[in-house]
Amino acid sequence: MDAISLHVLTADGPVLDRMVESVNLPTSFGSVGVLRGHAPMLCNLEEGVLRCRNSQGILRLYIGSGIASVEKNEVNVLVSAARLLDE
Repeated sequence: MDAISLHVLTADGPVLDRMVESVNLPTSFGSVGVLRGHAPMLCNLEEGVLRCRNSQGILRLYIGSGIASVEKNEVNVLVSAARLLDE
């Protein structure tokens, strides 16, 4: 698996920390997909659904507004709130 590390954090602590194949982020300019080898990026996130895919399928999280950082196959998501929609 060509994995990237996904970390979702709120002020209350970590919500998700796992290796995934892809991440779709709800940004202020539309959905942005992130795969292994993505260029470094910092972006604003809007309230919405973050999707990530791994070998078990697609996982969805409802997130509040915040920011995302992408660098060296690592995605760090800092948001006001987050909850898993399914697992």
